[in-house]
Amino acid sequence: MIDYFALLQQPRRPWLDPEELKEKYHELTKVAHPDRQSSATPDSDFANINEAYRVLLDPKLRLEHLLELEGILPASHANVPEQIADVFLEIGTLIQETDRLLAKSTTTTVLSKALLRPEILEKQKLTADLLEKLETMYAGALKELKLLDQTWTSTDKTGAEPSDLSVLSSRFAYLTRWITQLKERKFQLSI
Repeated sequence: MIDYFALLQQPRRPWLDPEELKEKYHELTKVAHPDRQSSATPDSDFANINEAYRVLLDPKLRLEHLLELEGILPASHANVPEQIADVFLEIGTLIQETDRLLAKSTTTTVLSKALLRPEILEKQKLTADLLEKLETMYAGALKELKLLDQTWTSTDKTGAEPSDLSVLSSRFAYLTRWITQLKERKFQLSI
């Protein structure tokens, strides 16, 4: 397994400054780019640098990679973390109702679509409100990640508990998935 932290010359930490990461990425890709590379640098270096940047830029992927490098088993994504469990049913219900509405709107006449318009507007509002709530929760998870990072060191993990990072990774996984699903439904409702 490639250590993406080492590849991008970053410390193995839960939080990385996105601007510093971007600068290092640009610096390394200039050297490893296939159009500029010497024969000593294989094409795979450029691909690995791109993949490392993609992983380290995303908090969920970064945490998963960090936990894997540290030999810590990630939390099971089978159980919804309790910090976000209260919206789980709300999201599932809204997605199911929206999917039914979208199915109705594609198989009906113009008159039927016009009659569905108030329901579509209602679902658009509910989707926008829930999306805002999830994005607020995501921002809170980022703040928590920054706080955990302050106590983290790769040699002495007495401050940040690995289980805290593992649960936070699971929370990011759910939030990312739900935000993506709701953005997709929001777009479909706007067509």
